[in-house]
Formats: sequence, C-alpha cells, structure tokens
Amino acid sequence: MAFTVGILTLYREKSLFFDGAHPGPDLEEYARLKICSNRVTWALGHSDKPTKLVVRGHNVPSTLRLCGLIYDLVRGNPTALNSGVNTNWDQLFADASSDYDTKFNPNRWFSVYANGERLAALSEIDPAIDMLEAKAKGNEIDEIFLKKMATEITDRRSIRLRHDSTAAIILNIMSDGIRCALIDRRPGKNAGFSFKIQNPPGKRIRVSAAIHMAADIFEMQNLYAIVSRVEKVLSGELPKSAMPISLDHVEAIQLRNSQLKELIKSGHDTYDISYRPAPPPYLPPLI
Repeated sequence: MAFTVGILTLYREKSLFFDGAHPGPDLEEYARLKICSNRVTWALGHSDKPTKLVVRGHNVPSTLRLCGLIYDLVRGNPTALNSGVNTNWDQLFADASSDYDTKFNPNRWFSVYANGERLAALSEIDPAIDMLEAKAKGNEIDEIFLKKMATEITDRRSIRLRHDSTAAIILNIMSDGIRCALIDRRPGKNAGFSFKIQNPPGKRIRVSAAIHMAADIFEMQNLYAIVSRVEKVLSGELPKSAMPISLDHVEAIQLRNSQLKELIKSGHDTYDISYRPAPPPYLPPLI
C-alpha cells in the first residue's frame, strides 16, 4: 500500500469575534472570543485517500516536532490515526517539548485531529476549536468559513470577525529532496527564506528529519529575537521596562541556543543542505 504525504503547511492564526452591538473599535481586549494557535494541515496515510491531519499548538517549534513524531508513528503503524487506536499521545506530547519549552512555556498545549475528529489534546482546549475542526474536517479555515460558523461557536446572532492567518512554514516533498520555506521575522522587518535537503545518493531523506530541522531553525529564530531585545535593553537603546525576560531566562536561552547549534550543525554534517537566498544570520557557521 502506497504511503501518501502531502504538502505540510503551518499557519499562525488569530481569530477575534466581537459582539456586533459593541460601539467601540475592534480591539482585542473587547473580543467575545479569541482563538490563537499555530495550525498545521497535512494529508498523510497509507492509502489513496490519506487522513487529513491537523495539529494545533502553542508555539511553532514544538508543533512542528509533534508533526515529525506523528509522521514516524504513522509510517510504522498505518492505523495510528484511526479512531479508538491506543496511541500514547502523552508520550508524544512530552517528546515534542524540549526541557527549555517545558520550563519556560508552562501554558503550552497541543491538539490533534484526523478528518475533523479530535484524537488527543494536552491541556484543556477551547470547545470552539473542536467545533471548527469538526466542521472543517482538515481543510482550510478562512474568514468566509469562520463567518459561517460565528453564530454557532459564539451563540450570538450579531458577530463581527477579525481573522489573521499567515503561513509560517511550508514543507514540500520533491523528487530529489525536501524543500522548506520559512518566514524569517527579523527585528524591524519580515523576510522569507527556504532551505532544501538533497536526497542522499540512492536514498530519500526522512521527512521527519527535515521537519525537525525546520523546528530547530525556527526556534533559533525566536530566541534570536528575544536576545536581540535583551541586548538593546542592556545597552540602553531600550528602557529597562522593556526587558522581556529575567536574566535567569537569558542563561537558559544561551544553553538552548548551544543545543540548537549542535543539532543544526549535525544536520549539515549529515545532509547536503542549501539555502535561498542565504542562510539567516543567527545560524551557526555551517562550513
């Protein structure tokens, strides 16, 4: 039976629902309902009609890592995403979270859906998310769809909506390797770049290896942004009130950065990886 793998897309989404009778501006604090998450859509499975997998999570890196773990799970067990299968989701959630993430993101959460049915979740999930996924069944959730669902999930007849969705990761399996495009959020500007992992001679790169590489790079990007802000505070460019984290947290970031550098360097030692237009500045020396 053929194993089908579609294009993996991770969207950073924020949906705000406002009481239609409210006279004020559409400010977030006035929202009747707020849904924020990183949402992966991915067709995956051992059949001509693969499962429409959706993975939601608190942050991009851990959400991606969970997708990599699910890929390996399904490759080994074609029934892993079937309803009623005894999968150890708690272990998968734990494996997707680094020690740094566990300590400094105590509110992290995940939820996993197959063709709209929730398979598992870490922490309590807003019932509105389950309702949306049950109706979407693994397809895109856009503003038109949300407007149709607004009355049902808010129990209000008159609702205004503000929906923002940005693709942060797009991973595509090609005949000669795997290409991954990322949105690079540098201080002061947003830019995109991509990397491609070439298939080794006579082999194919493991999809989960590319996913974990993307997660490591994106996490380093996030930590780079935090450290850049800390440096501006310490140099006097920004007031002390703008300090985003404690100094103990800074030390933990330095340790985590060292771990990520080793992981990324190992990937480059193992595979032929190229970047377009160039590697981002926060990556370690790759040669």
